[in-house]
Amino acid sequence: MKVELPQFDLVVANIPYGISSPLIAKLVYGRNRFRSATLLLQKEFARRLLAEPGDSEFNRLAVNVNLVADVEFVMDVSKREFLPCPKVDSSVVIIRPKPELPDVNLNEWRAFTRTCFGKKNKTLGATFKQKKKVMQLLKLAKTTSLNKENPPTGNNYECDENYDGKYEDEDTDGEECFASSTSDLEMNLFKEKIVGILRKSGFEDKRPSKVSNEDLLHLLSLFNQAGIYFHDHVKPNDLGNANAAYLS
Repeated sequence: MKVELPQFDLVVANIPYGISSPLIAKLVYGRNRFRSATLLLQKEFARRLLAEPGDSEFNRLAVNVNLVADVEFVMDVSKREFLPCPKVDSSVVIIRPKPELPDVNLNEWRAFTRTCFGKKNKTLGATFKQKKKVMQLLKLAKTTSLNKENPPTGNNYECDENYDGKYEDEDTDGEECFASSTSDLEMNLFKEKIVGILRKSGFEDKRPSKVSNEDLLHLLSLFNQAGIYFHDHVKPNDLGNANAAYLS
């Protein structure tokens, strides 16, 4: 996981199942625009990777891989085909990078999907009405405005090679300070703004487990147009966990 991969066009591998998520992230979000990767994976993991909106197994892993690649099921492989016999069954899948990538900032997409899929069976309206989430989004919106930063746009598919997938310790003092300087009226108006976007676009009562990538990209675009952005608060550490963080 730590080595820099040379240029390659095809991947065919029976990988250690413990690195399935970070390795796939390293492939699909890496610098090499390869043709395809044929991988033997644990069956349950492959099912999650192949899940579609509405499936009981649909999850953030499938959403984030599907953003940049297509996954094709090839065949199941019984554990009885191996000596010694492992404890799990396997599946073969082929992963092919998409020829055209959506115009979205990867870091913001990761933060956005983490918010949406925190409770995948909870409605998006209920998720975004939470006071803590409203406060976080308001704080980021005000910071972006004050610093006159450009909104996050454009393709950004480079893996953050130092991201370990762990949140930084919560800035409790900063949040308390921000909360104390923010009136209830301002919070309520911002909350109504968020809910208004969800309601007008028909997302308020939808659950992320049943929403397609196209719909999620559209919703993120609507938030951005209204000056609402998403951001991960993370700290640097390890490459393997860094790649995994993009997926699950």
